[in-house]
Amino acid sequence: MSIVGRIGRSLVRLDAGKLPDTAELDENIRRRIRRTQNEELATLVRDAWTVGQSIDVSKSVYGPSHFADPNEFVAVAFPYYSFLAGLVRNEKCSSIFEIGSHYGGSTFAMLAGVLNPNGAHLMTVDVTDLNDTLHKTTGIRKLTGDANSSAILKEVVVAFDARPIDLLYVDAAHNFLPTIINIGLYSTLLKPRFIVIDDICLNNGMRQLWDVLSLTFGDQAINCVDIVPTIRDAVVGFGLIRT
Repeated sequence: MSIVGRIGRSLVRLDAGKLPDTAELDENIRRRIRRTQNEELATLVRDAWTVGQSIDVSKSVYGPSHFADPNEFVAVAFPYYSFLAGLVRNEKCSSIFEIGSHYGGSTFAMLAGVLNPNGAHLMTVDVTDLNDTLHKTTGIRKLTGDANSSAILKEVVVAFDARPIDLLYVDAAHNFLPTIINIGLYSTLLKPRFIVIDDICLNNGMRQLWDVLSLTFGDQAINCVDIVPTIRDAVVGFGLIRT
């Protein structure tokens, strides 16, 4: 069953004539989540983090600030870049689709993790186009536009030639609806082995998103921060799903 169908089955059934209060729905979903930790998945997170420490991601900088002065350039490689590189290396990922390129920090980190960069097929999309180096780097294809638009969707599907990919990484709108659409569309069409979602605790919408995904995927969904707190701030979170 597709992710769309699985998410649909996980949600509360609604009476045809009455929509329940959103807060009531959210609480209903939270009550249904089984908060059990998958030790195998937790070990995968720890191993990815450990391996990532040996991969050079120093050139994977964040770029223009999203969270302070928009004129500030953040020349920092954040810890989750090392985790992404380690995950890609450990799980032998080479076909990757990223939604939310920004300046390319995470893009270059994931490319650094690919065992054979010449065999990398890393596609990334954003509504902005901030770093021309993304267009000039072997193994990376940068698209500019809305990932949920029909034009981008078709281009991505053609590019991956209907073959399952290794990793879907989502770090874009940080709101419930566009993010769940990102995941629903591209998990169905690209069939990734892993899905990583940044900022799962950033705001109410993203927390609700993670609740829905946790209910849907059970112990195959994990907040990496619960395993290795250094990966990301706890108030932000960093979700991993094994499909």
